[in-house]
Amino acid sequence: MNPTELLNQVKELIEKKDFSAAQDFINDHKDELGDYFEKAKALVESAGGLDGALDKIKGLFGK
Repeated sequence: MNPTELLNQVKELIEKKDFSAAQDFINDHKDELGDYFEKAKALVESAGGLDGALDKIKGLFGK
């Protein structure tokens, strides 16, 4: 797979909200991702961070 296809796989995992699988996928394909590694990592961190923050906010309001 080329780096673009790998990045698309990461995006699909993020869309499914499977952040741990996305992170594992990135780590497993670090060398193949090359320059896309940091971009993929940032995608997972921002998506996971946003959902995590929303869950915390919902918890504060008892929802």
